[in-house]
Amino acid sequence: MATSCIPAPCFVHGLYALPTHSKLLSSLQDKAVNAMPAENPSTSLTTLKALAVASLVTIAAAAAVIWIAVSQHERQLQSLRTETVERLGRIRANIESTLNGSLTLTQGVAATIHAHGQLTDAEFATIAEQLVGSRRDVRNLGVAYGTVLRQVYPRLGNESAIGLDYRQNPKQWPKVEQTIQSGKTVVDGPLPLVQGGIGVISRTPVVRPSTPGGPASYFALVSIVIDLSTLLDQAGISAPDVGLNLAIQTNGQVFHGDSKLLEQNPVELDISFPGGVWRIYAVPASGWPSDWWRQDPVISMIGLALILAVAATSFYAAFAWRHRTRLYESLRESESRYRHLLDTAPAAIVLHRQGRIIFSNREAVRLMAAHDPEDLLDRPVLDLLHPDYHSVVTDRLAALKAPGDEAPPLRQKLITLDGRVIDADIASSAVMIGGELAVLAIAIDTTRSVRAEAQRQAILDDLQRSNDELRQFTSAASHDLQEPLRQVATYVQMLERRYGPVLDQDGRDFIQYAVDGVIHMRRLLHDLGLYAQVKAAGAPLKRLEIGPILDRVRESHDDQLRRLGGRIDHDPLPPVMGDEGQIQQLLNNLLDNALRYSRIGVPPRINVSAIRQGAFWLFRFRDNGIGIAPEYQSSIFDVFTRLHGISQSQGTGFGLAICRRIVERHGGQIWVESEPDQGSTFLFTLPTA
Repeated sequence: MATSCIPAPCFVHGLYALPTHSKLLSSLQDKAVNAMPAENPSTSLTTLKALAVASLVTIAAAAAVIWIAVSQHERQLQSLRTETVERLGRIRANIESTLNGSLTLTQGVAATIHAHGQLTDAEFATIAEQLVGSRRDVRNLGVAYGTVLRQVYPRLGNESAIGLDYRQNPKQWPKVEQTIQSGKTVVDGPLPLVQGGIGVISRTPVVRPSTPGGPASYFALVSIVIDLSTLLDQAGISAPDVGLNLAIQTNGQVFHGDSKLLEQNPVELDISFPGGVWRIYAVPASGWPSDWWRQDPVISMIGLALILAVAATSFYAAFAWRHRTRLYESLRESESRYRHLLDTAPAAIVLHRQGRIIFSNREAVRLMAAHDPEDLLDRPVLDLLHPDYHSVVTDRLAALKAPGDEAPPLRQKLITLDGRVIDADIASSAVMIGGELAVLAIAIDTTRSVRAEAQRQAILDDLQRSNDELRQFTSAASHDLQEPLRQVATYVQMLERRYGPVLDQDGRDFIQYAVDGVIHMRRLLHDLGLYAQVKAAGAPLKRLEIGPILDRVRESHDDQLRRLGGRIDHDPLPPVMGDEGQIQQLLNNLLDNALRYSRIGVPPRINVSAIRQGAFWLFRFRDNGIGIAPEYQSSIFDVFTRLHGISQSQGTGFGLAICRRIVERHGGQIWVESEPDQGSTFLFTLPTA
């Protein structure tokens, strides 16, 4: 069968050489029997010989007992060390499983971003929630596009991290830069966390073409923060029945346990994970056995030398045999689990050497429409690939020159044994099998997702066309309706001039209402056109100085400010990346709003300031006007929304909606903080220059 090509883990091969001591016992017994003297007729001579033989036997027995005691002590120590290694191995396996399971979450997110590009916040939250699940050791999972952290899960409690530019963080940037330059996952830690405790940080870069068919380059960085204490608790290291004193070390520094334990002749194992190795040390909780003469006093053993030797040796032989048998069974179970894990993996797994398949799991058999693994065994790999991908795959395989070399996931087309063409994401890595270099390929069927993505893109294209047509219609309508309205206003005003003297007050009021209505409608159409063109007709973003723009806006409102006795103050304002016309429109609308809703009899006081927040500037536009009731604060940025009950409002309901659209076009956010009769503060963010 093809599965026979996978060897069991080699670290168990040495467990079959445990020594036995039955030959040693037989040799001692034979020597004792052969040393017994023959009887002699002479009593004295016999006595002397008996005493001599007894002395010799006693000395030999004493020497044998001492030798056996020493040997037994060493065997017990070795047995205890073996048992300690076994128990430590289980702990090591738990830590590796938990740690690797959490660290590789970044690869899942990275693979999704590599395949689909930048994720929306909702997509990221859904993927992160599915991946993290109930893992208590994961503090947070984040994605930085470029060098700016854009998405964090869970978001609650981590809001302040969003927008962090790693280049501005001297503590994290060196490791981030190392990750980006290496193109591989880099693990940092254990190290103290800002939130408290000790943690491990894994960062995985995402490399993808910036344009379809273009060269691959760095695109994003996926990071995960793992709480070390929770990780170790989940691995059972603090369980009351663990029976071991432990210490864990990395780079010569002990970060868990007592460093003095390293002076107690501990057993040690390596904890391996992507990007690093820890070393774990252990001694039994009760310590190693004391010196042999304290454990087995010579006086007690002289009287029962042979009996105790036989009993101790027999017992130890039985124990050693039982221990070896248990290790053998454990090895068989471990190998069975290893094979079962490969065969039941949800991804197709294939091993090939020199271009020919030597192993395929159950999912690979299903994916390629084979009947059993034998159908794929010894088959050339290129026979299963679409010809369009032969050169690409050949180059990827040629780059896998040493164990550990990896080829990142690449979407390819496969040809099944029944002739169908399917899509799959395939990642490869070089491994050693039987002393020879082979390639481990993992494939995930993406046929359905590719089809769904094509359908989704078609829907998005239709939606984009509809939006474009709607914007064109809105722009045309707002422009083409201006002229009829102008004519209506002109003729109504002509009626007023010609027939005003013969009209009563009601007639003149009616004419004024008509003129005001036309003027209001023209303002509505003008603002509607502005709203529709914010995104469609915006200029490219460039470096802007906010101060001069604010000064121009203030000058355009000088008459109104003098009439109201108002004043505008501002702190030194920073440069931003923006569309000059739209930024001026934003400030103009906010100033219009502040003056329109000023308190009667109170001169308007307006202050503009800004503070840095990561890659953005947070601007505060504060006034001392009538304020906004809480029930309106969540809706004032919607189209056609005006404050109810404000008789002096002459707005169209577009001003703040245009503000929000301008800010969002610049990648920022806008909101309001206000209390009635206490004024309002409009806060918005713009990208730094």
